[in-house]
Amino acid sequence: MSSAAPSMGRTAAAGAFHIGVSQGLRVVLTTASTIIVARILVPSDYGIMAMVAPITSFLLLFQNLGLSHAAVQAQTLSSEQSTALFWVNMTASVVLAGLLLVLAPLVGWFYGEPRAAYITAASAANVLVGGSTIQHLALFNRELRFRTLSRVDIGASATTFVATIVAAIALRSYWALWLGSFLGFVVNAALVWKHSAWRPSLRVSFAESRSLIRFGASITGFNLLNFVARNADNVLIGRVWGTAALGLYDRSYRLMMFPLQNINAPLSRVMLPILSRLREDGERFRRSYLMALRGILLLSTPAIAVAGATSGRLVPFLLGEQWAGAAPIFLWLSLAALVQPLSNTTGWLYITTGRGRALMRWGAVSTSITIVSFVVGVRWGAEGVAAAYFVSAVVKIPFLFRWCTDDTPVRSRDLYAALAPSVVLAGVVWLALERVPQQLPFVGLLALALPGAYILSVLLNYLLPGGRSTMRSLWALATSIIQRRATAGHRAHESDHIGE
Repeated sequence: MSSAAPSMGRTAAAGAFHIGVSQGLRVVLTTASTIIVARILVPSDYGIMAMVAPITSFLLLFQNLGLSHAAVQAQTLSSEQSTALFWVNMTASVVLAGLLLVLAPLVGWFYGEPRAAYITAASAANVLVGGSTIQHLALFNRELRFRTLSRVDIGASATTFVATIVAAIALRSYWALWLGSFLGFVVNAALVWKHSAWRPSLRVSFAESRSLIRFGASITGFNLLNFVARNADNVLIGRVWGTAALGLYDRSYRLMMFPLQNINAPLSRVMLPILSRLREDGERFRRSYLMALRGILLLSTPAIAVAGATSGRLVPFLLGEQWAGAAPIFLWLSLAALVQPLSNTTGWLYITTGRGRALMRWGAVSTSITIVSFVVGVRWGAEGVAAAYFVSAVVKIPFLFRWCTDDTPVRSRDLYAALAPSVVLAGVVWLALERVPQQLPFVGLLALALPGAYILSVLLNYLLPGGRSTMRSLWALATSIIQRRATAGHRAHESDHIGE
């Protein structure tokens, strides 16, 4: 292995550490803010924000325009190209902000709620401020400045947390939710511009940036298709079965997918620039991708397997007995979640090898399969849709594995080999927990099942050649990071004594 390989591995591990810390803190602050502010405001205040969320979420698909991914994966990126991408993002942000202002009265009329119109209009300010940071953040990511990204995230999250609580106490209004978010955007922008030496020029040329813009357009097309697939299940359940069934499905989906999203998002920020730099070195690209993939599965699969196997007791334990009807839905979604971490990482293969159009074509096929499965499953209610979600995920695997690995050093058999321990682990955990007496207290059951599942996962990975190699690499990287953090702490301690 070349000397650069371990260096890149340490960079990836350090990046995962820094981004993971900021992501973990964001989750804690968001959860704490929700708990505290929910005791100050009333449900209707949250209802106002929920009315506006669909329109803003849809429009924001067109703000980034996929140009962040285009900048990160580009082999070379000049200052002129960065300037062009910046002004494209700003133009899109101005257009979207204008659309929000125009649509605000229509939103208020549609819901019969003028307060929804006010928040829609105010959201235009968030869009403008956020748009000013897109290209800078992409450059941080491209330059592997993960510590800077972490500091920016922590500063913005802490600001949103404090501002939302203070505003809720002072205003006792839905405006507190918007104000906290807006001030988070402002602090994020201030920190980004402070830490970035690059400044966009007023002289813009798009001649060298057309290929990047075309790539970004393909990413946007995929995101739009993915948005349709992600929301079709809610629309169908709500239309056919009403709000009660939709509530059970929505809580089940969020409960299962929220942890996965908070694992995949930070790792994507780390792996996309790493893999983009390695794409000319096929073997290192393959090893790095498979190590990250196996690491994600090692981290997520045991918890998913235990959650699914105990769904009948877990859901009422977490949400209350009134949510017991969500348990069968949660079970099917947990089965789908076993393959979700792997499926999410296949996007890295498309993006880092510059195959934007191939990604959009896959998005069209995937969305079609998903929607057809939902249409078939909805006749059996929310549980039928959840089962259809799992079936569609399984049906798509052969096509996804074949197409995502085209023109890459990764082979389909690599993905099947990485997934195999997860499938075996899930089966063993399910069989074992089926034999546990119901009289055992649930907290005690989790205290035994979770560590046992993780130990079994490690053992299963050690039985496979690829797994053994990954475990050794992950252990070496973890040890390296711990030693570096300890050394940094020791040096800081010595500096303090010298200062005395």
